[in-house]
Amino acid sequence: MEEYSLSLIITQGITIFILIFLIIYLLKQRRIIKLAKRFEKFSLISTKDKEKSIFDFIFDFVLQMIHGLARILSKSVSFKKYGSRYEKFISFEDKNRISGMDYVAIKFIMAFAFILLNVLSAMFQVMNLSFISLLITFCIGFFLPDCYLQIVFQKKRKKVEDDLLKAIIMMNNSFKSGRNIMQAVAIVKDELDGPISDEFKKIYLDMTYGLSMEVVFDRFYNRVKLEDAKYITSSLTLLNKTGGNIVKVFGTIEKSFFDKKKLKQEMQSLTSASIFVFRTLCILPFLFILVIYFLNPSYFEPVFSTSIGHILLILTVLLYVLYIIVIRKVLEVDI
Repeated sequence: MEEYSLSLIITQGITIFILIFLIIYLLKQRRIIKLAKRFEKFSLISTKDKEKSIFDFIFDFVLQMIHGLARILSKSVSFKKYGSRYEKFISFEDKNRISGMDYVAIKFIMAFAFILLNVLSAMFQVMNLSFISLLITFCIGFFLPDCYLQIVFQKKRKKVEDDLLKAIIMMNNSFKSGRNIMQAVAIVKDELDGPISDEFKKIYLDMTYGLSMEVVFDRFYNRVKLEDAKYITSSLTLLNKTGGNIVKVFGTIEKSFFDKKKLKQEMQSLTSASIFVFRTLCILPFLFILVIYFLNPSYFEPVFSTSIGHILLILTVLLYVLYIIVIRKVLEVDI
């Protein structure tokens, strides 16, 4: 009992300390804003803004916290290297506002926010907190932004893959009219929109900095992870080293991409029914569990309260994951 009361006092003390820290930080920010307003009339350029809502203040506060934590984390070489992995998620327009370290800072803020929610929940429910539960909560909060970024990245990757043929056609037409590679890339980035335009803006910027064709398009491949991009990189590298007719080479690439896209659309139409059945079978177990839980909430209690139930739960999850992997491999067709 004494041990339980001690842990409760510790959690309450940590929560109070965090709340005091947030209040002091908010008061400090309020003082800075008041000082800025006092000196505003002495400045040469007026800095009057529209009245901000409470949500704008919260957003600015969170943004400053992210940037501040990112600056602290960037002092570590390991974190800086880890943050470079998130550069591919940054669009060309946001390149000067956001860095990869900001995403790492968001991950840490999310992790500590989840821990704080867990602590508050345990305090209100008068429950004990274990190190394992805190560790699991931290991991969920830390890796949750990665799930969101991967979903966004897959959508962007699909859009780039769909629009890459348009970019190749425009580049080939530019070469036919006597333009060089840099001019062809500039036309693509200006004429197209969406993720493909964003990627070609990055390509154009890399070329402006004087990077070689091999490095520029290799970086493009590393960002999008598409085999088609690797094919373009290999072709341009070979042309750059051995020479050749760029119009003829890009004409071949255009024809190859067109045939591949046509074949992929045919394969999608043929396998659409199988994919629908697969997705339905993946959802059905969860629907059955939900229905049984509403009919009899205590039905699954032995699964979570006994050691045999834990073993069966782990085996079920493993078999379910294995089923998804195997069926996806069977349905996946490489073109």
